[in-house]
Formats: sequence, C-alpha cells, structure tokens
Amino acid sequence: MNWKHPLSLVAVLALGGAAAYFIVESGHDHSASGGHGGHGHAHGAHGHGTPAEPAEAKGPHLGRLLRDGDFTLELAIFERGTPPEFRAWFRQAGQPLPPSAVQLTVQLTRPGGKIDEHRFAPSGDFVRSPDAVYEPHSFSYKIIARHGDRLHRWEFAAPEMQTTLPADVAQRSGVATALAGPATLSERLAVYGSVKLNANRLTRAVPRFGGLVREARKSLGDPVAAGEVVAVLETNQTLTVIEVRAPLAGVIIEREVHAGQTVAEGATLYVIADLSEVWVDLHIPKRDSARVKVGQAVTLHADDGGPATAGTISWISPFGDAAAQTLIARVVLPNPDARWRPGLSLKADIAIAEFSVPIAVKESGLQTLFAFTVVFTQHGDVYQARPLELGRRSGGYVEVLKGLAAGEPYVTENSFLLKADIGKSGASHDH
Repeated sequence: MNWKHPLSLVAVLALGGAAAYFIVESGHDHSASGGHGGHGHAHGAHGHGTPAEPAEAKGPHLGRLLRDGDFTLELAIFERGTPPEFRAWFRQAGQPLPPSAVQLTVQLTRPGGKIDEHRFAPSGDFVRSPDAVYEPHSFSYKIIARHGDRLHRWEFAAPEMQTTLPADVAQRSGVATALAGPATLSERLAVYGSVKLNANRLTRAVPRFGGLVREARKSLGDPVAAGEVVAVLETNQTLTVIEVRAPLAGVIIEREVHAGQTVAEGATLYVIADLSEVWVDLHIPKRDSARVKVGQAVTLHADDGGPATAGTISWISPFGDAAAQTLIARVVLPNPDARWRPGLSLKADIAIAEFSVPIAVKESGLQTLFAFTVVFTQHGDVYQARPLELGRRSGGYVEVLKGLAAGEPYVTENSFLLKADIGKSGASHDH
C-alpha cells in the first residue's frame, strides 16, 4: 500500500528484538473489480534467521510472498465482493501444497495494543480466515505456519495512515485530544423567525382628564422609568396642572402628543414597550408542524456575530398562514441587554428529539483521508488514522457506528496537521 510514514523507530520498538525489521507495505489494492488476486496487501515478512523479502515480492494472487527455506507462504487480503478477509496459498520447493497440509495462524497487533487473531480453514485451493480484516490495515504481524513437523514464523510491522508527533510539538501545534464516549445528541429542525414586541409588556401613558398639553417631554426611542413624568397638562374645567406618568419602565415606541395640543380624557399620549423581554416568532413549515411541540428547546442565532441563545417554545398558534403555509411557534426570550431588537430576522434550531449514543466524537476532529472519513487516535507519540462509519450529527458531535471504541483518545483540534504530515510521505491508498 505504500502507507509507510516516518515511524521506523516506533515500529522497531513495537516488534521487539533484533529479529524485527521495518518493512514497507506496498500494493494495497482495494479495487472491487477484475483479477483474482484479492486485496494484495503484499506485507513484508521475515523468516527467523533469513533476510527480509523485498518489498515488491508478490505471488500470483498479488499477495506478499514470505519464505522460510524452501517453504513459501503467499498472504493476501481479499475484498472483492466481500468484506476484507485473509487468504493464503502454500508451496514447498516450488510446488503447490494442498490447503489442508498447513495450519496457519495470523496474529495482528494494532496501535493501542488490541490483538486480532485469525485462524484459517481450507476453501478451494487456498485457506481463508472467516473474520473480517477491518480498516485501518495498520498492524504488526505474527505469523505461524505449521507444515508437518516444522514451524515457520514471521514477524514484521506494516503501518498505514499513521505518523509520529512528539508531545512537545503536538502541544505547540495545538493538537488537542479527548476520549471517545457516550453523548446525548438531538434531532434539530432549522427554521427562520423574527423578533417581536411582547404584547404583554406594552402600556400607554394617558391623562385622567382632558386638557391642553403644556409639555410633551419624550420623543420616539427615549427610555423612560416607571413613574417618570412624560407630559404635563392643564385641565379644561379647573385649569389645574396635572402630570402624566409612565406606568412602567421601557422605551417610547409611539408618540401621539405635541405641546399646545388639546387631548381628551384617556387619550393615548405615548405607547411604551418594556424590551427586557421579547417574543421570537418562528415560522414552522407545514410539513414539520406535527413535530414541533410546546416545551421543546430552541437555539437562537442572531446575525450580529454574538453567541447563540437558548430558549423554549411556549406557544404555538392555532392558525396557519395561508399564503406562506407556515404556522407560528413562539419563544418568550429575556432581553436584558436589548440585544434582540424587534423587527430583526434570525435563525433557530428546534430540538425535535433527543437520543443517547454509546460513542460520539467531535466533528472538528474529522478528516477525509484516502476516501475514508477518519479521526486520529493517539498512542503515545503515534497518531493513527481510523476510518469511521458515522451516524447522526448534532451540536458539533457525530455518532460513531463503527471504527472506534469508547475510551479511546482521539484528536479533536488541528487534526489537519496530521493528515498533511501523512500526505507529505507520498503514501497512497489504492482503491
């Protein structure tokens, strides 16, 4: 596969002992059509006391040839029309051996120490392991083939999609990690909405008696305090001067009075809105209306670049908009800093349903590498790309269906640096 990266020191240490040689894996053929040679992993191998096979040594089935004296094993990963599986063929002194003549065991040690053991059974003119060889195909091999009274052994490393990064370099580069684990995700409905005045927090400043307006002290947009004088009148009958006060604190949103004007008893002089709480009316498409309920959590996103704000649906209109084919779901939103201004549009996400998943990772850690969606797991200074099968997404997290176990450390930030480092090696994953 030509996946090798500058990890020779790590690989050699992992093998242990002077018999460990660092072998380049080559020829990883994931093609799903044509030929009979299978996956063609062509992993390098060593017999005990024998020199390493050349990296390009392949057999007729495109598998890696491993030799020990006059005994030859061809080992391939086959995945054309089937999940990846090991297949092997044997020869003695250049002549094919029947599959039943050899007992074969392949033990794989993956980054992090997980061990997969594959035992083989005859199938046609080869032997196969029924267990899938799942990605990444990055491991150290221990192979034992028993033929008659002889044991043939090989041990070698075949790293793929991995790189090394010393801890101090990782820290300076901002490479952050977290543990994969359970999470509560939610199905969310994206909608648009607008900020409205809270009709329950509107009031009017009115005179108790009719008369001539001597002073109109407030203009549109002016703030007022509860009990503050907003106008002064002289009554018609007694010529008594009276003060008109604001019933509550807020902002002047309508002015219907001017100095010198004669007004009737109870006439509206000012309309005052308390903007410390507003309504957010969300427009729910007809097709989604049955899924939206009172009490559902909502995340509101303004266009001002500020942080998102949480709210809850408190009311759903019993009537729909015939023209737009939508209905209104309302959030009553505290607005102490007057950030949410009536009349402005916004976006919102409604949490339609919540669900727990056993394993989730942050979306910020995902990368695309050789047509796989991966995260990088950390094993000391070694970072291994792990292809994932993903499920539902929510709030920056994504469910992991396959490819990662709970408790494994993975890179959450700046994983693109690891992808770039692997790319610099010129590695390829040939499908």
